Amino acid sequence: LSPDTVTSPEDIRNFPFTEKEDLTSGNELQAAPAEKITDICLTSATTGAHPTVVPQTASDLARLAFNEELAFRMAGIDESDTVLICAAVDKCFMAGLAYFLGLQRIGANTVRAGSSDAAHIWELSRLTGAGAIVGVPSLMHRIGAYALEKGENPADSGVEKLIAIGEPTRDANLDLLPVSEALESMWRAKIYSTYASTELATTFCECRERRGGHLRPELNIIEIVNEAGLPVPDGTPGEVVTTPLGVTGMPLVRFKTNDISCIIREPCGCGRTTGRLAPVMGRKNQMLKYKGTTVFPNSIINALEGDKRFHTGYVQARRNPDGTDRLILYASLSDPSAGTGWIAETLRARVRVVPEIKIIPCHEADNRVYRFDKKRKRIIFFDQRD
Repeated sequence: LSPDTVTSPEDIRNFPFTEKEDLTSGNELQAAPAEKITDICLTSATTGAHPTVVPQTASDLARLAFNEELAFRMAGIDESDTVLICAAVDKCFMAGLAYFLGLQRIGANTVRAGSSDAAHIWELSRLTGAGAIVGVPSLMHRIGAYALEKGENPADSGVEKLIAIGEPTRDANLDLLPVSEALESMWRAKIYSTYASTELATTFCECRERRGGHLRPELNIIEIVNEAGLPVPDGTPGEVVTTPLGVTGMPLVRFKTNDISCIIREPCGCGRTTGRLAPVMGRKNQMLKYKGTTVFPNSIINALEGDKRFHTGYVQARRNPDGTDRLILYASLSDPSAGTGWIAETLRARVRVVPEIKIIPCHEADNRVYRFDKKRKRIIFFDQRD
């Protein structure tokens, strides 16, 4: 390959894919000299045992700020807003730093609240009169729950926008998940979904129509490919492949994210002509075939979260003697007397399949579900197949 062989975005397909293993196997992918590196980021190690080190130059940080400015403006944030950043700025994570830089470009009043203390964040929201919150939905729910426990109402706080990061808010049909509906009701605010990762170095945020995250062709080439690595038609689910443009510290070409989504090309009511990225259905390595239907274990939990009868739970996959998959939902209930009929009915409507359902005590479920300061990592997929 030579530079003159790449004359259009489609020509990127002449390059091989970059896999997650390429970033963690000791390969030297830093493309800028050491004296040009001004910041080190670490991934959150969601899918790997160790985080990936991502060196950034000054121009990378400027690009990051521009990217987040575009994303926040997409959601209607401007210089008149006061925004709570409920994400970690420390521990070399990219998210909190990126949000701060982007909001500074806009000129918004930026409150670096952090992500660990719901009580502190609620007090900050009252003190600053924030009109928007950036954070994971589960944290936003904890903040609102704390306010209600104190006899205060988050719906009266003046918060009008919830910019959701790190966790899904919609299903494959673009309908709000139950937990998202509960959040909108709790805060009397609109929730905006985003999709991003450290390797993407780009944020795909919803506009006012809230029908998928608009693509950013000036910042990223996004492909959707099948198992064979070939492009799939728009609207067809496949693995998201990213080529961030303009990155100089550690540029990636055709990085396979392991996330399953699709491209939406129908016109958007906001007037933008770019395609949109649909909500991520799940991780490629967690995709199962259950009773003839493709299912992602996280979609089972997503369908139940937000219902007051559901406390928490996880999904376990096993292999039957005949080679088929066996799927078991271990659920703990806030109201044990509610039974399991509603669970089956909810899953049949939202996921189309109903796994085996086993009710377990809340403390037992809590021991199998872990939460981290930066981003909740619910371990829902215990693959015990041989």
